[in-house]
Amino acid sequence: MSSPVLQVSGVHVTFFDLLRSTSILRGIDLEVAAGEVLGLVGESGCGKSMTANACLGMVTPPGRVIGSIKVDGQEVVGRSEAELRAMRGGRVAMIFQNPSRSMNPFFTLGRQMTEIIRCHRSVSWSDARSVAMSELKAVRMPDPDLALEKYPHQLSGGQIQRALIALALACRPRLLIADEPTTALDVTVQAQIVSLLRRLADEKGLAVLFITHDLGIVSQVCDRVAVMYAGRIVETGSVEAVIDHPRHPYTVKLLGTVPAVGRGARDLVSIPGNVPNPAYVPTGCAFRDRCDRATGICAGAHLPALTLGQDHMVLCHHAVHDPQFTEAR
Repeated sequence: MSSPVLQVSGVHVTFFDLLRSTSILRGIDLEVAAGEVLGLVGESGCGKSMTANACLGMVTPPGRVIGSIKVDGQEVVGRSEAELRAMRGGRVAMIFQNPSRSMNPFFTLGRQMTEIIRCHRSVSWSDARSVAMSELKAVRMPDPDLALEKYPHQLSGGQIQRALIALALACRPRLLIADEPTTALDVTVQAQIVSLLRRLADEKGLAVLFITHDLGIVSQVCDRVAVMYAGRIVETGSVEAVIDHPRHPYTVKLLGTVPAVGRGARDLVSIPGNVPNPAYVPTGCAFRDRCDRATGICAGAHLPALTLGQDHMVLCHHAVHDPQFTEAR
């Protein structure tokens, strides 16, 4: 069996200042295989975007990364900036949640795409433009000839997002990181972008790390899901296992905040409190102050990683043992 395209092992990201250290990521383990879409979900402030930045080698001082991050077999942690620049775009690419801010407003789409393609591939201007055209067609951009001549403000949000995906693919990466790529788009365009990413993973064997807070989108596009809370992965498994049979109390409550079709009338719930400040994360389980199932043991330093089936893991002393448990759903 081939190695995963993305391997994240024991990664900690800590920021240091004169008074204290702040841990944003606290022992992250992730793997994404070729052709697979892994959804990384959680509330704002859980560390999802920092995980993406770490995978790209974009954690700047005073931040420090400890652990191992391998993209297509190459280590990211400890690489020089020159080596990381060569890796970004060529082996790993990223699309962001606000597409309109990801392009230079003073240059046409065609100029920006051709220049970036030539940075990563040894091709002429005309060949780079042909590559740009081909990739725009692959992402089903309407009127790609006309789109190349337009400035970013002349394109819709959905068109810019398609262009950014096309640009990422033009550099032939093995891994695509999508950081909440549908947040700024309307519902119809969201569905189109999600469908596009799923198709690209299937047809091109692209590994996709899909970062989102929307569990509804996860169930549509992802093969597996990892639930993050306060810098840790608290539950991971197949979409069917985690969405249909959540075992961590946080996952249960998170699913309870989302409307579900076909489950009858029910009240949506809210999760009391907030994600803890990374500088003051409580010992033991960081979710214990918001959890209905917490007991004294949850304050202990050791958290058991329970394997509950093939590729289904939960980090909890009080995992929901009944798969049909509906306390917060």
